[in-house]
Amino acid sequence: MATRITERGCEVSLRWRNRASKLAVDWPRFDPAVMDISFVFKEEGRSHTVEAIVSRRRQQPVVARGEGPDFRVALDQLDEHVKRILKRDRSRRKDYRHMPSGVQS
Repeated sequence: MATRITERGCEVSLRWRNRASKLAVDWPRFDPAVMDISFVFKEEGRSHTVEAIVSRRRQQPVVARGEGPDFRVALDQLDEHVKRILKRDRSRRKDYRHMPSGVQS
């Protein structure tokens, strides 16, 4: 799985790059269709933002954002959002696949 990190208006230390890579390694556990992850780090004034674009096989990409006073808070927020989205989408697909054939919703 490929992971890309982009910096906009800031320099991201090796510590935050490694943290983002570790988060990216965990996300396929919640949805095995994850193929590619891109992180975009932004710093505007006192606001630090991290955005993730998670590409998946045969599905729309997941785009999530975390924001906070530093990159640690932003990455924690981002991790929670991505996990919640991946879990929800995967459970929806499973529920639909295992629905009895005569039942319509």
